Amino acid sequence: MTGQHDSIETSEITPDLKWTSMYAAIAAQGDLLRGFVTSMLEDVRHALPAKRPSRIYLVGCGDSYYSGLATKHAIASWTNAPVEAVESLEFSRYEIQFAPTDALVVAVSNSGEVSRTIECVRYARQKGLTTFGITRQPESRLAQSCESVLTYSFPDFGFAPGTISYTASTVALLLTGLWISQSAGFISLDDVARSAARIGKLGDVVDATREACSDIAEATGGNLNDGTGVFFLGGGPNYGTALFSAAKMIESSLHNAVGQELEEWAHEQYFCTGAQTLTVVLAPPGAAIDRARELLTAVRDIGGIAAVVCDSDDDVTRSIADITFPVVGQVTELLSPLVYCIASELIAYQYASSNQKVMFGFDDPVRRVVNHRQIYQSAIPSSAPSLE
Repeated sequence: MTGQHDSIETSEITPDLKWTSMYAAIAAQGDLLRGFVTSMLEDVRHALPAKRPSRIYLVGCGDSYYSGLATKHAIASWTNAPVEAVESLEFSRYEIQFAPTDALVVAVSNSGEVSRTIECVRYARQKGLTTFGITRQPESRLAQSCESVLTYSFPDFGFAPGTISYTASTVALLLTGLWISQSAGFISLDDVARSAARIGKLGDVVDATREACSDIAEATGGNLNDGTGVFFLGGGPNYGTALFSAAKMIESSLHNAVGQELEEWAHEQYFCTGAQTLTVVLAPPGAAIDRARELLTAVRDIGGIAAVVCDSDDDVTRSIADITFPVVGQVTELLSPLVYCIASELIAYQYASSNQKVMFGFDDPVRRVVNHRQIYQSAIPSSAPSLE
């Protein structure tokens, strides 16, 4: 009998799977914020189309999708326009059927080669929608497909689960939202500059938070094992952070963590929570802090381990949790995803590196090649399928 993998070409070069690469990228996020915002501000303004959209779609896959979820509330508050963060296939195969032609599609892909996101742009242009790409690769298919494109750069620390790339995408989306608002007349140039400076100053908060959380993450990650259920919960802007956090656990160690919306935990993962589970609640000061506290109490009441990422001065929330990851410094809820991801990145790194897990399982060439085939080489139909 022929083996199921016999026909798969596995000659692709194996990436250098070093844990130092992941940690270096985590540690560099503060510097990126301090330098990235200033360098990107004018680039965004010059790249953006001049139209005022009736609706804004933020499309992407994986971390790029989570960046959209993390920023849509901020962008909506600045632009006074409906903003939807939509996973690429959901947009290209479904939502595009109902999208108004004066909408703006903002497509995010670090590589610029994700088939479904490229598909979003091509179908959007066929329908007459305005398209704007955000990518690191100016020669990519995404960049070539969009009417206008913003390219960014950040230090390359080697192959690892995306962390600094997520920060770059998230900041690029936030700056895009600010300039859309300014061009529509809702905020002034001075408002843009002040808001951008506020984003850049979060670099100091990121560094202080990483330092405060490092030892706690090392102890937490060291106590996890393959049988520990790990849940990340977040609401509003940090629903995206919760999904991103689970992705880092999966990518770093193949540990099947779950990211869940804050309220939905009570309706689903609650029933799987117990002594062998760690539940990490993202609880910035803001609209859902009361619900976050209720869920932390519930996790402990049913015997689970309750961890929280919260403001270092939030003694009420800290007192409810078994483990606290303190956020050191002031950050608004709308911008909190740039900081509240740090603790989860450290947990994933510490668990995976201390247990000598293999990032993405990419020591297996078949797993690596099939993964890349699914994401980058998937066929793009010539036009969007019709809904019956």
